[in-house]
Amino acid sequence: MSDESRASDQGERTEPPHRLPAGSGPDVALGVEEVRRKWAQVVADAAAGARIVIHAPHGVRAVLAPPTPDVIAAQGELPAFTMTAARQGLGNLVRAAATGTPQLVLRYRTVYAQITHLSATPAPTTDTPATATGSAVPPAAITHRDTDIAPAPSTAPKTGRRVTAFATALNEATTARRRAVSFGPTALDEASGGGALPGRLVLVVGAPGAGAGLLAAGTVLSATLTPADDPDAPNAVLSCTPGRPRADIAARLTAAAAGVDHRRLRAGTLTESERHAADAASARLAAGGLLLDDGTDLTLDLLRETAADIAGLRLIAVDPLNHLLPAAAGPAGSDVRRGVAALRRLAADLDLPVVAVWETGASEPPEVAAALAEADTVVHLTREGEQAFAIVAERDLGPIAQAALHADLAHVRFTDPLPTSTRTDPAGAAPADTAGPPAPTPRERAEGGQDRPAAGAPATAPRTSTAPKAPAAAKKTRRVVVDTDEDPLPGAIADAVAEELAAAEGDITAASEALARRAIPDVMELLRLSRAGSRYEHTWYPPLPELLRKRSKEESDAVWEARPKWRNRHLPPGDHEVVALDMNAAYLSALKAHLPIGPLEHRAGPDLDDFDGPRGRKRRRAGIYLVEPQTWDHADLPNPLGDRDEPGPLWITDPTLRLLLRCASPAYGNLCEEPQILESWTAVATENLLERLRTALRDARDAAIAEGDDVTLDYVKQMYAKLVSTMGGSNYNREINRPDWMHIIRSQAFSNLWVKAYKAHRGGLTVVRVMGTDELHLTGGDWRTLFTEGRSVGDVKIKDTYILQTKDKS
Repeated sequence: MSDESRASDQGERTEPPHRLPAGSGPDVALGVEEVRRKWAQVVADAAAGARIVIHAPHGVRAVLAPPTPDVIAAQGELPAFTMTAARQGLGNLVRAAATGTPQLVLRYRTVYAQITHLSATPAPTTDTPATATGSAVPPAAITHRDTDIAPAPSTAPKTGRRVTAFATALNEATTARRRAVSFGPTALDEASGGGALPGRLVLVVGAPGAGAGLLAAGTVLSATLTPADDPDAPNAVLSCTPGRPRADIAARLTAAAAGVDHRRLRAGTLTESERHAADAASARLAAGGLLLDDGTDLTLDLLRETAADIAGLRLIAVDPLNHLLPAAAGPAGSDVRRGVAALRRLAADLDLPVVAVWETGASEPPEVAAALAEADTVVHLTREGEQAFAIVAERDLGPIAQAALHADLAHVRFTDPLPTSTRTDPAGAAPADTAGPPAPTPRERAEGGQDRPAAGAPATAPRTSTAPKAPAAAKKTRRVVVDTDEDPLPGAIADAVAEELAAAEGDITAASEALARRAIPDVMELLRLSRAGSRYEHTWYPPLPELLRKRSKEESDAVWEARPKWRNRHLPPGDHEVVALDMNAAYLSALKAHLPIGPLEHRAGPDLDDFDGPRGRKRRRAGIYLVEPQTWDHADLPNPLGDRDEPGPLWITDPTLRLLLRCASPAYGNLCEEPQILESWTAVATENLLERLRTALRDARDAAIAEGDDVTLDYVKQMYAKLVSTMGGSNYNREINRPDWMHIIRSQAFSNLWVKAYKAHRGGLTVVRVMGTDELHLTGGDWRTLFTEGRSVGDVKIKDTYILQTKDKS
């Protein structure tokens, strides 16, 4: 049963009949809320010929009446709402109608009634209208209100320019949203404000193989298969794929529409039922007016001419736009800018959405990215395996939203992310629905709701639970939310440990192994909890510059983390008592680093990108910097850049750059010259992005040490270590892809270790070795005068002691 039918039935059951005789003439005056309560019956009265005056606050009124011929003739240009939508937004419809724009009420896609200004319908023949309850409205009141809302004298300038009332513009925006074409996945539609809007250019930007073309194809499918508002009007969708054979495109669209395997469709090995589904899908695509253009000679001018000749065109898709702009690789990107401007004009002139695909290259200049940003909407797409993320950016606003997507490659389409219960772990474990109910996430435990999956639950491997399944007919307990200012993070950590200990029946080894397996999803859930109530949202899956992409499967990206691996080769001959100190929780301490909030932006030159923020505060940007390293002439101290032997410029992170600048300052004795910055990729940064998470993990670690709780201690270590190791892109953590964060945090740990070595050197000790993340070897004095021995974060502990024998090298 439709929403309109249900609403009508409900109105007939709950309200007493008060139908007015058709054509009776007198107005019926009702308030907005009263009309909303009796909505189905009131609209039926209006459709039958009654004329009902609806009162809104502040003296605003409009008339609900049967549709007039002129309104029906112009319905494609007027705002139209279903019965349900009109009832929900009735107040807004009355106000819009009072300004002179008729509002149409649809039932089964047919104009059922209209809401118009009082002067737009014939005046009643009786002097005193009666309400449905028998009360009267004095004619004087009606006359007074008519005067109040009469259109004001025109104040438009006499230069011939068109001035539009705000309400009219708002109605146009509402109409545009109703005409939007879905991308396919609901998550992306919500992130983009409803889909591809008419009159706007949407650029889908991604590297080859990321699936940008699949998003464009999904939009083509939506426009083709969605019925038009007017079934008698022509309907057409133009899909331009220059250089890509139309037979391949037709096969892909058919597979996506039918939900059959694309490869078996091409091979002709579908089952009989799949073949029938494919035939039905292809018939629907043909009936939907889908037009394909795979000509390699397509240009922007030809595209405009072709589109202008197609009646009832709803969407234009171009995949890829690179083919139409052969000179786009120019250093200035001027061709890209002109092409984007031409497509924006085409979308605006034809009042329809234009979706274009741009495939990014490995050596694409920054000017091209700046030109692409001139599109009305840019969707930056990244994909790893079946997991994809889209970052939606608006012109002049930048990134505004993001959406997680599932790449259904067998059916050559994108869908919304799969539920956690349908995924398997890397070892191929069975889905959760065959292995018992999964353990509740920390968010569920924090809210007390263990009978439903948490919103945005991490897409990770399910865990087998030893708890018995509840009967299917068991009554679910109601979720209890406790109103408290207590931080939920420590409780979530303690609950996870207690849960696994109970499941393992006290077996510490088994519980520790289970906690290690769930460390990644649990720490991501803690990260989400720690960001609740923050003043800003960070970006989980930003578009990445090429320097942050792995150069091959065996090679890393271009960022140098300055990992120390240094040995003092100038010790005097003799025996030296050496103590090897271990820095506690080095990566946990390094979580306090300046991390970029949004996507990185390219800057040329030595500018550090500082600028004045609110209340005169300096806002610092952070990211990756290409520097020309300076000479290091100190044999008794490690180079802050680590053991790099290759000459020439290198990309370093913000912590390494800060360390070099400190070394070049008088506070550190001007150990070196300032590094020369050649270019950078940075974004506005904050040092507190992971601070709440770091504090919770630190406190849990300290408590575990004090109580001798090795299970919790190992669990906390697993969480922060795996967070850092997987946030840069990992099959085990599909929820975040911030390799810039990973490099920055690691570099911060190495920088912290160098600072400790410098402190020991200034304190009169001799630095023997500096290794890895957390190992410092010293000799020549009592290190306890400089460092605190202990197990807390910031303390150090002895890892080893030995005698180092050195010989006279002369």
